[in-house]
Amino acid sequence: MNDISVIHMDERPIQSIWYPGEDAGGYSIDARFDGSTSKIVAYGENGQCAPVPFYAVYNLAGQIKARVPAQLVTVVYAEGGAA
Repeated sequence: MNDISVIHMDERPIQSIWYPGEDAGGYSIDARFDGSTSKIVAYGENGQCAPVPFYAVYNLAGQIKARVPAQLVTVVYAEGGAA
């Protein structure tokens, strides 16, 4: 059986995260979609008894501009991987 890493331990680079629904929006490192995002990183926020998966969205200056709970979005990994 394959071991599946938890979201904040997955080392694949993230291309974008999108909210469900047509035109609901999201964040992307692709300037065609969002010209103000430099990177998106998965991490675990402290939760009750276990880390809660979140995504940190960084602006072009390297500052966090959004923290998004993982259960709210679909993630698209760079170079063809999606989950």
